[in-house]
Amino acid sequence: MANELGIFSVDNLNMTTIKKYLDGGGKASDEELVLLINLCKQNNMNPFMKEVYFIKYGNQPAQIVVSRDFYRKRAFQNPNFVGIEVGVIVLNKDGVLEHNEGTFKTHEQELVGAWARVHLKNTEIPVYVAVSYDEYVQMKDGHPNKMWTNKPCTMLGKVAESQALRMAFPAEFSGTYGEEEYPEPEKEPREVNGVKEPDRAQIESFDKEDYAAKKIEELKEKAQPQKEVVEETDEVIQEVTAEDF
Repeated sequence: MANELGIFSVDNLNMTTIKKYLDGGGKASDEELVLLINLCKQNNMNPFMKEVYFIKYGNQPAQIVVSRDFYRKRAFQNPNFVGIEVGVIVLNKDGVLEHNEGTFKTHEQELVGAWARVHLKNTEIPVYVAVSYDEYVQMKDGHPNKMWTNKPCTMLGKVAESQALRMAFPAEFSGTYGEEEYPEPEKEPREVNGVKEPDRAQIESFDKEDYAAKKIEELKEKAQPQKEVVEETDEVIQEVTAEDF
């Protein structure tokens, strides 16, 4: 089998293997693949082990993002690493900011950010990072996408954790970014006969009764000039029945 031949190992990464076996590899340019291969070999990251993701949307430039689990695995292997704490920043019902431990909040609390603290043996002050919800929430059609709607605390906690580990170990993680920090680009609406497909916000705000009323007014306006022509020419329109034939 291919895996038994070792072609999926980091040392044997090449453009042919990535184009054939890696999702999105066939759509990438040679320059993008060279960048991915060099980054993987430099940081000993394996894209086939889900340690790094190669993301390609249409004709847009490829994105190379690192999994949070890879950051964790590499940090635990570092002898200088002691531990990491992660939590969320919330606004309580009294308008006071609170720092919760872990990615948990109550229904009465509003999520506004996340924090992470990395403890190292060679520093007295831990590496601390805080991130804002508004800066990292990923949107689709004007609303948070599915993951950020269902698990906003978890997603933002991953952002804070990845940033803290990169700051704590710059020699190992320099030039990399976590998957939660790269938003999926919003698709352009389809256009048929010059009419663009409505987005989610337009669909939700659509008022059928108001639309019907406007259409009725438009039809009345179109019919009005014909009535005036008939009145000016004094034309008599007679009803046609079967007896006329």
